[in-house]
Amino acid sequence: METIKKIIAVLLSPFMFLGNLFAFWIYTAWPAKEYSSVPWPEVPCPAVETAFDSLEDARENGGGWYVTMDEQFEGDTLPARWKPSPHGKRNTEYWCTNMLDPSVDGRMRILAAMLDDNVCDTCPAQGDFTSGIETPGLFEQAFGYYECRVKYPLGPGLWSAFWLQTYSMGNLGARGKDGAEIDIYESAFHYDPTKVGNCVHWDGYGDFHGSTGYVTDTGADQYDGWHTYGLLWTPKSYTFFVDGKATWQTNSGGVSRVPEHLRLTVEIRRTEFGPYGAKLGEFANTRANPSVFEIDYVKVYQHTDFLQSIRRPSDFINIKYPWYYK
Repeated sequence: METIKKIIAVLLSPFMFLGNLFAFWIYTAWPAKEYSSVPWPEVPCPAVETAFDSLEDARENGGGWYVTMDEQFEGDTLPARWKPSPHGKRNTEYWCTNMLDPSVDGRMRILAAMLDDNVCDTCPAQGDFTSGIETPGLFEQAFGYYECRVKYPLGPGLWSAFWLQTYSMGNLGARGKDGAEIDIYESAFHYDPTKVGNCVHWDGYGDFHGSTGYVTDTGADQYDGWHTYGLLWTPKSYTFFVDGKATWQTNSGGVSRVPEHLRLTVEIRRTEFGPYGAKLGEFANTRANPSVFEIDYVKVYQHTDFLQSIRRPSDFINIKYPWYYK
């Protein structure tokens, strides 16, 4: 039987190759519908204060917003629906679980520092170290309202972020509809502290990468104290919020329809410039004075009106061809 399968595969392979070649030509040469950023109206922050406790409660009361996550980080361990970001080398820095501290005053803390005495089975003893937390396989959602309350890590050479991601964002054929990286905020503006960055990425990070981004000058020092950052993700658009006020709205790439997981991370770069062309400066924090990213809460809500629009990555075409590797 296996021999027959192999013979059939060999006979069909030229047709599969031609099919992928044709699909690739359509994807790269056929005029695609253009998506662009749209002017955002005075979009109010969703009235989630009155959200129902569950989907069942929402349906019994005619529909509306309901809570899907209310993470207060009150324990002294990482909550059940969160896990450390991938352990090991991230870029020039290392994400190491030693840099996670969930035990201070009901807040999650992520440290960043240059070390020469790190003790870890995965990471070296010397280098730049930080970390992150995320929810793949533990909590994933398409659409809804997402909000965190955080205090930025201080110092040059690094930034924090609250973002959504799905493993299918590298698939080709549906642009952003089959998955996107959605950056709810990025804090790469040490030298312009009133600014906040947002970005949406689709089609992976290689030759076919697409993205759109926006920088808002909030008029308030985002490095001073606590601030909230939110995303209203509907089937029509993404709307971003800072301290309850809408700052940007876009549907570029086509709005993702698939469930995505949450990430809260810190990144360090030994480069002059970082995201959005922002000047980073020289990272200088040490064990004696680590930079600290504090997370007070993460809240997520869903709306009954959005449920019918949710799709799976397998609902979309995924173009594959022999000479491209994701």
